[in-house]
Amino acid sequence: MGIVQKASIKLTVVSYLGAALGYLNRILLLTNFLSATQVGLISILITIVTLYAQFATFGIPNISARFFPFFFNKEKQHNGFFFWGNVFVFIGFLITTLFFLLFKPLIVRQYIDTSPLVVGYYYYVIPFALATIYFQFFDSYLRSLLKTVVPTFLNEVFSKILVSIAIALYALKWIDFGQFVIIYIGTSFLITFVLLVYIIYLKQFFIFRGQSRLYKRLLTPILHYGTFTILTSLGGSIILYIDTLMIASMLGLALSGIYTTISLIAAGLAFPYRSIQKITYPLVGRLWKNHDMKAVSDLYDKTTLVMMIVGGGIIILLWGNIDAIFRFIPKEYAIARYSFYLLCFARYFDMITGLNGIITVISKKYRYDLYFNFLLVLVTIVLNLILIPLYGITGAAWAAMIGPVFYNILRLAFVWYNFKMQPFTLNCLWTLLITIGTLAIIHFIPFVYNKYVSICVNSILGGIIYMGLIVLFRFSPEINNMLYKITGWKYLQSDKSAF
Repeated sequence: MGIVQKASIKLTVVSYLGAALGYLNRILLLTNFLSATQVGLISILITIVTLYAQFATFGIPNISARFFPFFFNKEKQHNGFFFWGNVFVFIGFLITTLFFLLFKPLIVRQYIDTSPLVVGYYYYVIPFALATIYFQFFDSYLRSLLKTVVPTFLNEVFSKILVSIAIALYALKWIDFGQFVIIYIGTSFLITFVLLVYIIYLKQFFIFRGQSRLYKRLLTPILHYGTFTILTSLGGSIILYIDTLMIASMLGLALSGIYTTISLIAAGLAFPYRSIQKITYPLVGRLWKNHDMKAVSDLYDKTTLVMMIVGGGIIILLWGNIDAIFRFIPKEYAIARYSFYLLCFARYFDMITGLNGIITVISKKYRYDLYFNFLLVLVTIVLNLILIPLYGITGAAWAAMIGPVFYNILRLAFVWYNFKMQPFTLNCLWTLLITIGTLAIIHFIPFVYNKYVSICVNSILGGIIYMGLIVLFRFSPEINNMLYKITGWKYLQSDKSAF
């Protein structure tokens, strides 16, 4: 079993454990103990901090993936990479904070009428952003060292346990909502501190500035690449979160809270893809450095098929159980039912288009990804401005679906044209047909009134049909070999090498 498969399995397990806790917090606890307006505020704070961090990190997380292999040398303290990364991140935080304060009057005007609660918690963003920025920096540094499980556990599992405790304290009326928000932000500081301790434990905490000639040779490409990644990452975050911000501004925090809650359900599709991305990003960087294009192409094909299989299984679980899921939350959230379908499709399409974005960004043609991002940001904003006033949160979901599909088709075509790589095979088509067929079968199963029984019946039946056919016809050697390792059933074993 190869490095990507081993690590991605661990990360996927951790991610889905975190997803289970996240669903418990956001879908069951927050929705039932907080008002939709309060849920909307938490979502807006997270959204603003995410955009804040994308600029303030100065592109260091992506620079780590692209250039750290050149600096890697523990005996030389990685040529001062950690020290200089820390310096630039801190400077980025100071500059971003200055702009955040200067633009407060403009932001307040956008939210004072429809979402006044945002204005009251405006300054809470700054400490929240500081903790988030440094967590991202430490996480990217560890990913470059191929140490991904602990950061993922802290972010996906440990932090959510702390949030669950905070929700329990609020539900028991031991704290008020303001104190709950403070504790919520405090969890970010705690996991960031633990991550720093972990870096020290690994003996990778270096304060040496570095005197390597690499800086002179790579400074210009690093600055160009960093500028590019700041704009690209910021564009990507705008694409993901602009709907949340615009709904809060145009329709109010309550509808924003409903929309983001349903978006979280659809986001379950992204967890395995995020796990593989965390491993493949630095790995593609190393392969590209060695000019091993065949290995990049093989990785592209295999990860796409695996993501298509895993994504199809998650789509079946989510779509097949959506009626039961809505019965766990207040009735007012049912207004977002059609938004759920659109957001799921958008996530699935992004997932099955494979590593096109990573390949583009790692290559010398990385600037084109910025152009694609600018185009997508423009399309997404225009669609939201048109569709939200007409169709409310369903209009936002249409915009969130149309934009990414268009964007990924562009990137697929770009990678195919420039690098002669495209990830789809006949097995991908068969996987798609089996996914659609299984969904059709589940659709005709009579709804069982008991929501727990309904979830069990749909999940078990859908899983047996879907995975039974995938495994029977051995579409993916990686999936079969993984199941063989678990079950020991020799029929599952494939002679083809795993990635």
